[in-house]
Amino acid sequence: MKPTDYLESCVYYPGVFDNRYDPAPGFQLIRMLDHLDTADINETERLIARTERSCRKLAFMWTAGSLAVQAEKDFYSTTIQESPAIFGADAVNVFYHLEAMVLFARSALDIASAPFSALLPARRSKGRMDSFNDLLKFISKSGVPPNLASSVKAWRETEHGWLSLVADIEKGRSLRDKLAHQTEFPLCYVELRSGSEKESPAVRLEKTFVLPLPEFINRLRIGVIDCFLSFEQELSAVQSGPPTPEESNGASIE
Repeated sequence: MKPTDYLESCVYYPGVFDNRYDPAPGFQLIRMLDHLDTADINETERLIARTERSCRKLAFMWTAGSLAVQAEKDFYSTTIQESPAIFGADAVNVFYHLEAMVLFARSALDIASAPFSALLPARRSKGRMDSFNDLLKFISKSGVPPNLASSVKAWRETEHGWLSLVADIEKGRSLRDKLAHQTEFPLCYVELRSGSEKESPAVRLEKTFVLPLPEFINRLRIGVIDCFLSFEQELSAVQSGPPTPEESNGASIE
């Protein structure tokens, strides 16, 4: 069985990621790894296996987000909506899925860092990376590939963006780090619409900043998968070599 066939049949399934992505993450990365010029075929197999595990973690992340939405809706439908108080089994159920979503997101990116780094020419003599933070720092410092370095810069500078939820940024610890070492998921219930008597679920990222829970889940899940796809796209451009004169004179290659 081809590695891409395994990804399609054994990792993914009909309806994965709510059918939002075609192709889904991982297919392009596996094809690049399968053609990677290396004398160690075992290392290539290990990198492909890591890609498969990363893609399964992406599916875990997406599923955890969907389950969190449903679990919170089930609780909200039975509580006093003017003053919700989540505790006990309801809190365990909702918080479990929310924390799992964040932790799976970071795990997927950490696992993918090895195959990503193996496809960076500047990294090949220095060994693979097993940390997404280290990979981002390397790309930021080296500026290679340029489009990806620009994307990393934009991700870092976006306040309350998806990257601040799963990985260290210059301004402080990510939500993932806080969940792993300091606190529990910052779910709260607030009046999201002026004049509304009902309080709705939100995520308090700072004392004065909250995101509605559905918006938070979409920001995290879509941001992480878009990041994965951006790496695939830019690394594919690197493998293809420098642009031709005609390409250089035209629109930038993305």
